[in-house]
Amino acid sequence: MEIFFDARDMKSLLQSIDDAVEEGDNEALKNDVIEMFSDEQIEEIERRLDTADIQDFMDELLDEWSGEDPHELVDMLASRLGEIGVDLNYETQEEVEEVKADEDMEIEEEDEVGFGEEEEEEDEDEEYSEEEEEEEKY
Repeated sequence: MEIFFDARDMKSLLQSIDDAVEEGDNEALKNDVIEMFSDEQIEEIERRLDTADIQDFMDELLDEWSGEDPHELVDMLASRLGEIGVDLNYETQEEVEEVKADEDMEIEEEDEVGFGEEEEEEDEDEEYSEEEEEEEKY
């Protein structure tokens, strides 16, 4: 079985790990990681686990993790899944950073477009008001 996390998935996962480190909340992190998988993927992972429970699998993984480096946890997850025949492939940090830069650029462009649209709408309102005034004169 093969699972692929794209750059957006990885960005989300790394953010969850960073949040967990800051807040010291491994339970939320465990849930976030499990939610990264589809129901079918969870079923297949559990079928391959000795304990048949992804919750226990994640608890063990988080207990082994140093609790500091997000990439260490991702590597450990990929390695442990590999041991049970599940290949976890994911985009690299550089690819994640590219997606983040692209998203930031999209947000800037949306802000610029949004600003221009507002001005355009205001101009239309002004034109309409001028037309109404002209009609009222007659």
